[in-house]
Parts: sequence; C-alpha cells; structure tokens
Amino acid sequence: MPDACPGSSALPTRPAGAPHRVRPLVLAALAALCGALTGASMTPALAQGGAPLPAVVVWDFDDQTPAALAGASARQAWLRRSLSEQLVAALVGAQGLRVVERQRLAELLAEQKVAGSELADADSRLRLGRVFGAARMVFGGFFVLGDEVQVHVRVVDTATARVLFSDEAQAPLAAVMQQVQPLNGRLLAALGAGTAAKTAHAPEVWRLYDDALALADGGRLAEAVDALQRLLARHRDFGPAERQLAALLERLARQ
Repeated sequence: MPDACPGSSALPTRPAGAPHRVRPLVLAALAALCGALTGASMTPALAQGGAPLPAVVVWDFDDQTPAALAGASARQAWLRRSLSEQLVAALVGAQGLRVVERQRLAELLAEQKVAGSELADADSRLRLGRVFGAARMVFGGFFVLGDEVQVHVRVVDTATARVLFSDEAQAPLAAVMQQVQPLNGRLLAALGAGTAAKTAHAPEVWRLYDDALALADGGRLAEAVDALQRLLARHRDFGPAERQLAALLERLARQ
C-alpha cells in the first residue's frame, strides 16, 4: 500500500529517537512490553536483483496492552486475528508473493503436532517457518491506550533470525483497520511486493469475521463455514471471508 491513503489521516513512522505519542505515565510500561518491536527501521528491498520473492508466514498479532490499562479486553480481542488477516489479504493480493494461508498453517501445525503453548516462543515459530519453507516471518503486536491503538510489525529472516524490517503506526481504535493500511503498504514495499488493493471495511465486519475465525481455530469448521456464509451474504465484497470460506470447504472435503 502507498504511504498514506489520499484524503485519510496519515500514519507516519516515528522518526528515530522521537518519543511515542502516548501518555507519559505509561511510557515505562510500554517500553518494557514492546522491546524490539518499537522504533521504525526499514531495509527498503528484501528481494533484490530479480530474485524470487520469499514465502511469508504471518502470525496472529499479540495483544501487548498492559493488564492495568487493558480495560474491557473484549473490545480489542478481535484485533489479534483481524490485523493479521488484513495484512495477509494485502500480501495475497501482491503479485509473485507466496503466503502460507491461515487454514494451511493450521493444517501444518496439526501435522507437526505443535501445541499452542509452543507458539508463544518466537524461536519456535522461526523453526516452524523453516519447516514450512517460509523465508520470511511477520510478527505483529498492538497495545490499546484509551481509544488509541499503536500497532507494531517486524519481518524476520527465518534462516538467521535477523530483523529485516520494523515499523509502527498509531490510530483511533474505531478506525484502526482503515488507518493501519499504510503500515501494511510499507511492509509490502519492503518485501519487494509493490502495492495491493485496500480493504476498507468497518470494524463491525472484521468483528464478525473474527467470530468465524475463532470457530475455525477451535475446530468447529462447519459452524465457521456457516458464519462466513452469513457474513458474505451481507458483505459480498469482503475478500478475506471469501478466501477463508474456500479454504475451510477444502479442509472439510478432505476429512
């Protein structure tokens, strides 16, 4: 995606050394939680010299909101899968870039007999990325402060564990899915994948989509299919739901 959507409020990267625009009283807590995810540093081209673009795995984003500041966690829980899935939708739309899709990733994890607890460790995820044949892995996180969300992403080389790209953006919670798209665009550009179509859907649509994904993640595939079909009946142009529905129907057919 381009650096900013015309006519929308831009989400610039934070210049090196500049402070976050968050409340002073929580800066110390945020620094401890964000660690290597803070800061905006970019390597502009991860695929150079005409080499094939790397295969990519995107994990669900981590909710890094401090417990004392979390408030009603239900109002932000949907961001874990939705931020990840919006990024995947952008990556899938980029020509020449191979992305390990969510349902395929679930099957691979099942084949490897990986427990959910193992995925909490970044090194374990990198090892799995190598097993899956992915050269790049995207980790994301966010924290919510009042009505504002700060989102972080980083791209890691699975072979060396080196961070190749890191960036962040801040947006109102009510508009984060629209306003975070320039951040996704910068990540695509760093991967050498160019631009992708925007997915400007309301948070309510993403919440319904997250409900369906939660069913699928819990093994309730038929119910997830039903939920996705109901969502698409109301929002026919919601590409992520179309993609997941096709993948789930394929999984069910193989059972």
